[in-house]
Amino acid sequence: MAEVKIGILGAGGIARVHASNLTKDERVEIVGVADIVPERAASLANEVGKAKPVQHLEELFELGVDAVYVTTPNTLHVEPVLKCLDHNIHVFSEKPMATTLAEAKQIREHAKRSKAIYNLGMNRRFASVYKRVKELIASGELTPYLAHIKMNRGELLNPAWTADPEVTGGFIYETPVHLIDLCRYLFGEVETVRCVAKQNLSEKELDTFAIMLTFTSGTIANFVTYAHAGWSFPFESIEVYGKYTTVTTQELEKVMVASGLNQPIQIEDFYQLTTDVKWGYVEEDRRFIDAIIDGTEPPVPVEDAYRSAELIEAIYESAKKGKEIALNEKR
Repeated sequence: MAEVKIGILGAGGIARVHASNLTKDERVEIVGVADIVPERAASLANEVGKAKPVQHLEELFELGVDAVYVTTPNTLHVEPVLKCLDHNIHVFSEKPMATTLAEAKQIREHAKRSKAIYNLGMNRRFASVYKRVKELIASGELTPYLAHIKMNRGELLNPAWTADPEVTGGFIYETPVHLIDLCRYLFGEVETVRCVAKQNLSEKELDTFAIMLTFTSGTIANFVTYAHAGWSFPFESIEVYGKYTTVTTQELEKVMVASGLNQPIQIEDFYQLTTDVKWGYVEEDRRFIDAIIDGTEPPVPVEDAYRSAELIEAIYESAKKGKEIALNEKR
């Protein structure tokens, strides 16, 4: 018998990814799928088996859910998350936590009062390539002095809704948020942010970012991302430089470790893994259910999520004011 009854709010593409993972977990039963478009709710509910299609969050509560996956558009996360926490219902919120720091604070405050678990979906932390980089840092094989992070995106053209900041909250809140969060995960807390951003092709928002981050660990990182790169390969990559060592990732497929002059480059290739495993979705879903059942730490708990929201706010503030932002002064 399943131990955790799950409801899903928002029946889009990412909901299907999580639903597929959850249906393979014997501890879980998906009892309801809610979407304001009844046909979408019915389609996903049919895919997962006995789930009931409904339209509203409150109807999921009536089904007796223990936890809800909030997989609505970016700017529509806060209200359902707060309702779940206030009803002491565990919540897995897809990224971002919120699209303003004020709303992120609300979630943090409600989570502290709630008996329920809050978790933010940040699958890149559990992606095979980035787990390997994390292992190298944790083992001491790599001491990161400098890093370069790049994300080429095709947003603002495909899919079309990503051109609307009323839906996304802004370009950084769409896909680049993943690697912004990953910087904190790999290198620790950010000390200062300096961002230069421009509005090159978009009529509504900043679409071109060059960001310099310094960390309390001593690492320096440069992050560049552009909304109109046309999905040029590799879409994302990081290079981390240590003492006579360079670690490079290519997309979510390969990690290359160069550990000194006249040494062979070690390559780990994750190409043949399924996307849900390779991209980290399977592990984050499993860890969320573990946290509910076993009381372990959720994959990205509320305070951790809040720090990434704080960082994104500082990036936009630096871009708009044209000055460096010290994170410790804002806390």
